[in-house]
Amino acid sequence: MIQMPHRSVTRFFIPLIDVLLLLFSIFLLMPAFKGAEGTSKMSEVELLEDNERLKRELKRLWDDLKQFEKYRDPVRKLKELQAELERLQKEKDQALKRPNFVRVIDVDGKTGKLSFYDLTNIDNPRMPIPNKQTAQELIARHKKEAGKRLLYYHFLMPRQETGRPTQAQELEYRDWFKNVHNSLVKEPPVKEKS
Repeated sequence: MIQMPHRSVTRFFIPLIDVLLLLFSIFLLMPAFKGAEGTSKMSEVELLEDNERLKRELKRLWDDLKQFEKYRDPVRKLKELQAELERLQKEKDQALKRPNFVRVIDVDGKTGKLSFYDLTNIDNPRMPIPNKQTAQELIARHKKEAGKRLLYYHFLMPRQETGRPTQAQELEYRDWFKNVHNSLVKEPPVKEKS
């Protein structure tokens, strides 16, 4: 008669299955370890060739970097100039929105002398500007009248070419009116030192 074993058979198979699973996983991982082991055993010739190739690649990249270095400063300057241009355009737009205080200076076609037509002086509205001091007094008066507005002098030249004002007279007039915006000078006025 067959007797039942004293111990259960499953107690024996469960640890056996665990060991078999462990061995099977090692079997699956063996090619990965073999590949890593194969790369570490590269021949010395292959290592030298690979080293030379990497040096050539590094030299090429270094040369490319040097080539781009020479373009870095002009690009930086270009960005600064673009920022300056934007600032000047904003300034120009603000100046155009601000009301201007325009005064007309007549230039005599026969003599080349300056005069201002003053509406406040009813008896003698034509006010001559014979020298720099008179011009400075007129500028001071008009700056007071202009307040926060931009003071601008427009020089009304003779319609016909008469040779007046002479070049010397025009240079002298530019000097007289150099501290305010005017039609003789295209640049912004020179600020006076206080």
